Amino acid sequence: MYKTLLMVYSWLLLIMGILGAIPGIGIGTEPIWHAVLKIILGLIGVLVTFRKEKS
Repeated sequence: MYKTLLMVYSWLLLIMGILGAIPGIGIGTEPIWHAVLKIILGLIGVLVTFRKEKS
């Protein structure tokens, strides 16, 4: 359950970061460092959810 929740939050964070980094989309304004940080954290979250656990 936690991996599914992390996956959903990570994808949302990634999408929000991409939309914030594109200047032509007027959904919201934010500094570029904030958008890049969202993209990085979203990618880390997605990679963690796809990683296999060692048993």
